[in-house]
Amino acid sequence: MHDFFVDRFVKFNVSQGVARLDFARLDAFDAEKNEVSMSSAGRLVMPLDGFMHFADEVAKVRAQIVAQGEQKQPEPVPD
Repeated sequence: MHDFFVDRFVKFNVSQGVARLDFARLDAFDAEKNEVSMSSAGRLVMPLDGFMHFADEVAKVRAQIVAQGEQKQPEPVPD
């Protein structure tokens, strides 16, 4: 298996029954201007049925991460 590291998801397109997801890598960050410079890292291309399954799985993982974050938040301290 080959790992594919990206910093950001940048674009999504559906055409002719195929989903295309474009990703980018962070090249530089200019703190003075508060700007980032990114370059293309690659594109994931998959059939729509495969993408729909992928989207369902991502939604499940997102819900689990949110639930874990809510469980770990400390209780507010009364005044």
